Amino acid sequence: MRNELSDRQHAIRMRLASEPIATIYRTLQRSESWVRKWWHRYLSAGGEGLYDLSRAHNTIVDRTPMHIERAILAIRRRLNAHATAQTRYAFIGAATIREELVGLEFKPIPTLRTIERILQRHNLTSPRLRLARRLPSSSYPGPQAHDTNQVHQVDLVGPRYLTGNKTKFYFYLCKDAFDQAVYAEFHAGNDLEQVLVFLIHAWQRLGLPRMVQFDNGRQFYGAGRYARSLNRVIRLALRLGVEPVFIPEARPERNGSVENFNGWFQPLVLQRPFARAADVRRELRHLVLTVNDQHVHQGLGFRTPTQYRRSKRLQKLPARFTLDLKNIPVATGKLTIIRWVPPHGYVDILGESVKVGRRLRFHYVKVTVETHPQRFKIYHNGHLIKQCVFQLHIS
Repeated sequence: MRNELSDRQHAIRMRLASEPIATIYRTLQRSESWVRKWWHRYLSAGGEGLYDLSRAHNTIVDRTPMHIERAILAIRRRLNAHATAQTRYAFIGAATIREELVGLEFKPIPTLRTIERILQRHNLTSPRLRLARRLPSSSYPGPQAHDTNQVHQVDLVGPRYLTGNKTKFYFYLCKDAFDQAVYAEFHAGNDLEQVLVFLIHAWQRLGLPRMVQFDNGRQFYGAGRYARSLNRVIRLALRLGVEPVFIPEARPERNGSVENFNGWFQPLVLQRPFARAADVRRELRHLVLTVNDQHVHQGLGFRTPTQYRRSKRLQKLPARFTLDLKNIPVATGKLTIIRWVPPHGYVDILGESVKVGRRLRFHYVKVTVETHPQRFKIYHNGHLIKQCVFQLHIS
């Protein structure tokens, strides 16, 4: 029994190999008009054109126009090549391709699922990158970001080394947990002075957040010589009206937005050998520019962080902002410390062990420390379970 589709495909393969039409129809025992018909169908619709059309409509329903499909494939290959500084850190998924089609005024604009199917059909898909496991948020009392500058996440990554250089370098990162905007710097060392300057730079560019979330590294949470004391990172945040939030100890996944970013950008940047810190900083500027100006996010209405932020009134630190970083007074405000209660029922609050109770072991609690009046409050699942006077060591 003759396979009609197989004969059509065989004819096209022979024609693409520059076989004469006469040879093709003799070999397949077909007519010349049959060969010409399917060759023209192939030229207009590609391989899909070799299938039978619907008798009811004589058209392929919801078929993506071939010129748009070719554009999708060309855009994907251009992005995937990472050949320029502009595409080196670009996203290459369906949302990015769709945004470029919109910018070029293609019509009609295919859906994300259609773009994904086209890429899959041409074997241009990539495995989904899983950087951190998804965590349930129902019982975890961490802050939720629903708009720009509600929550920033800050982290230091290092040490990292340059070729032939034993100096310890660190990436300083600040990321908006909602719109994914990023600010980053690269410096030798990770001393407190540099962290303070970095935060000022980040908030001059991204704007002041309502909350800033840190891990428990000594640069952020370290109380110094005395328990119940507030280091200068905490004091700077309070001075600027920003609430510091500290995630549970040894739980970096709770800083998930910036941690995912760390896992994504480091392999891309560090695969290139750098001999000078200036080269890394220049590359980091390319990275930040791409992330903020080119990465399209479905949650932002298929806009980039920069495009989304244009509609917002951001409160930024002035370019000439100055502050005596050696002597930062303790301003009125509060900080939040999230803790996982161990079996013994005690948690650390600014270097002091405070009893929560064994009944809450293996649960998360949220501790808020108020600078005026000086006290702490402990919450579990949103309910106040303990409050106490907490005399801060202020010097």
